[in-house]
Amino acid sequence: MAVVASVLGAPGLGLLLLLALGAGASAVEVKRPRGVSLCNRHFYEENKPFTCLDGSKTIPFHEVNDDYCDCKDGSDEPGTSACPNGSFHCTNAGHRPRYIPSSRVNDGICDCCDTTDEYNSGALCVNTCKEQGRKERETLQKMAEIAKEGFKLKQQLIEEAKKSREDKQQKLAELQKEKVTWEEQVDSLKTVKEAAEKPEQEAKEKHKKAWDEVQAARRLEKNKAKAAETFKELDDNEDGFITVNEIQTHTELDSDGDGVVSEQEAETLLGGANQVDVTSFQEAVWAGIQDKYKSEAVTEAPIAPEIPVEGGADSSPKLDHEEQRKSDDDEDYGEDQDDGVDDDDSDDDEDEEEDDDDVGQDDYKNRQSYLPEKEEPDEEKMPAYDEETQILIDVAEKARNEFSEAEKSLKEVESSIGSLEKELMVDLGPDGEFAYLFNQCYEMTTNEYVYKLCPFNKVAQKPKHGGSETSLGVWGSWAGPEDNKYSVMKYEHGTGCWQGPNRSTMVKLSCGKETVVLSTSEPSRCEYLMEFSTPAFCQEEVQEGGSDHDEL
Repeated sequence: MAVVASVLGAPGLGLLLLLALGAGASAVEVKRPRGVSLCNRHFYEENKPFTCLDGSKTIPFHEVNDDYCDCKDGSDEPGTSACPNGSFHCTNAGHRPRYIPSSRVNDGICDCCDTTDEYNSGALCVNTCKEQGRKERETLQKMAEIAKEGFKLKQQLIEEAKKSREDKQQKLAELQKEKVTWEEQVDSLKTVKEAAEKPEQEAKEKHKKAWDEVQAARRLEKNKAKAAETFKELDDNEDGFITVNEIQTHTELDSDGDGVVSEQEAETLLGGANQVDVTSFQEAVWAGIQDKYKSEAVTEAPIAPEIPVEGGADSSPKLDHEEQRKSDDDEDYGEDQDDGVDDDDSDDDEDEEEDDDDVGQDDYKNRQSYLPEKEEPDEEKMPAYDEETQILIDVAEKARNEFSEAEKSLKEVESSIGSLEKELMVDLGPDGEFAYLFNQCYEMTTNEYVYKLCPFNKVAQKPKHGGSETSLGVWGSWAGPEDNKYSVMKYEHGTGCWQGPNRSTMVKLSCGKETVVLSTSEPSRCEYLMEFSTPAFCQEEVQEGGSDHDEL
């Protein structure tokens, strides 16, 4: 039976061994107090006093399981419900042994499959250990087969990951060399571009300077012509001089805001003189009044009448053909009934109406002639570059394009290097077995949502019937226990909950032949749990041999 004790106490030994032992019809029960496990049997010897397992007290052995709690840790009553903190051991021969709280002993409910917890309750319990053990062995056998196949797939994944990593490292080295080449080419093309742009810029500036001078000369001529035209308008008596009196007639030139141009104000505008000729006006006076002066052609022009546009918003609606005919008939009927008006008078009236129309059109044309003509813009379009300048521009443009293309290629190479370096830095498992999950996504649909898991990237949730995606977290780290680090993935810093924390997700991995999201849940508010099956998590089956197996 030392073999049995070693099976029960050895950590990591497969459960199948224990179940195989339980399945044996000739298993031998070692004598010990009720509710005591095999590994604790040596603490309970009938010919010695019993010491509580916490060492707090020693009592005669006959007080063990006497339905009275003597030890603080409840160890003196392993087979009764006397101690609230005690535990009862179910041997469960043929199945897995287990502990239950002492409070469940003789409570009328069968907790141990071997019925040993209800030895004095009168409950009708049936020993189901062999049947449960059989079912569990079948389940474990299936799981073992899946694990075996999954581990084979894992070995393939490891080989593929190893080769892929070597390829990526080689590609990274090539890209780094290519980056150096592009950097040298960019520097060289930059020098060529700057050398080509210098004469181009000088030629453009020379062209623009010449055009600016032409424009300035034109503006000067226009200004002189405007000054001469204004001189004529101000020279009311056409004597070739503009006097103080003539300036005073233009109240818009008032400088103190009283609405009147005083004699002193007029003299000041004329540069202190009583009168000026056209040359003095252009050189000394015009610059001081041109912003205020209003041409008589503008101030005296009458307001043009509004002419309705046919079909416009203010025009009267046209009558359709039938309505126009009825209107004409009504007018004819009215004329026939009017005996007091003869046809000659009607003709006269029509002539007068036609005359009125002609006068109106002439008046409109005359008024239109009073309006100032639309001024042409001072700035005209700069003429095309001469052939020599255009050649310099074309050369510089070509240099710019070549530099731009090289710079673009360099950025693409740098981006590829960054992506490869990022992937190579990610912890993809002890042997890179999780590498195949990188840049992949897996979905699971429930009644309300579609969940998306993108390993080493993000977890998201989207309403099944339409709506925006909600982040349940981005890749953080492996978060399994110290001895099984790669069993849990942690995703954090997702979309914030209303008046709550940011969403986060823990992804619990399990062994499987297929890569699939098995389930999703929300154990706590804004904290999600996913179960994810992957062959990368399958472990090699531990095979242990020796004489102990032969004895079993």
